[in-house]
Amino acid sequence: MHRLIFLCNSREEVALVHGIGEAAIFHNKTTNVTENLFTPLAHVEREFDAIYNAHLGPWKRHELTLDIDHCGFMFYRAGSSTTESEAALIARHAKLAPGHVFINEIGEDGRPVRLPPEQVNYHLNQAAIGLCLSELEGAMFACAEYLLAGLPVITTPNQGGRDFYLHDEFCITVPADRRAIAESVAALKARKIPRDYVREQTLKRIQPHRRRFVELIDSILAETNAPKRSIGIWPSSPPPVIMRWFRSPQAYNQIRNPAPDAFGQALMGSGDNGKSSAFAAAGKFVKRRIPAFGKRS
Repeated sequence: MHRLIFLCNSREEVALVHGIGEAAIFHNKTTNVTENLFTPLAHVEREFDAIYNAHLGPWKRHELTLDIDHCGFMFYRAGSSTTESEAALIARHAKLAPGHVFINEIGEDGRPVRLPPEQVNYHLNQAAIGLCLSELEGAMFACAEYLLAGLPVITTPNQGGRDFYLHDEFCITVPADRRAIAESVAALKARKIPRDYVREQTLKRIQPHRRRFVELIDSILAETNAPKRSIGIWPSSPPPVIMRWFRSPQAYNQIRNPAPDAFGQALMGSGDNGKSSAFAAAGKFVKRRIPAFGKRS
């Protein structure tokens, strides 16, 4: 018998999972973004009023930026976007908002070239404000990256989990109206909120959730009589996020033969065939529900 504990990006999701009798905890996955890569850079000059890091899909609502004078965009290929749809969006901005800059180069295959995290952080530091404009999506990694780099945030009303980061001192929720967004960008920029302060307050919000997740892992290990192995310093390796997608055979192979990653470096044990303690624990976790994390509503 196996039991799952669902990690949920919002408290609303926790309530939904509890409602069907399953164990769940509130753990916004973007707390795994590493503050060692996304950080304020004092030497970088501001070139943009705002920046938006998002793929060029319609649900990201790039049109809401058109009244911002100087806006930078980092982007990538995802979902239903095509070379043609991306080119059309960029052309629209070139015509209607000549102060907008699309930062990524386009590769020989017609796809945007992804930027390494250090370069993403550099471009974030070129901007005064970070933008979050989708209405419905999962937790938004870019929102965490903005704040760790010290950028205040303009967001539209949304569902999915990014509200976890919103702080009234440096985050403003604005109706999905391009004029309102441009005015809010100007107003928030004029406040000149210190970047180190934005970052400090964001880490204060993130760190308890990281500790809570470590406590969950330790509790699972204790339930299965596995050797308790603290994850230790977090994050423990360079990847900015721990979200990787695999086809079924790849996923099976990854489980059977785990390679070190942001957690693997700390959790690799001497279990069966080199499996990590975390994998072994997950497979055996059936005894009883962990009160602190798995309480049903």
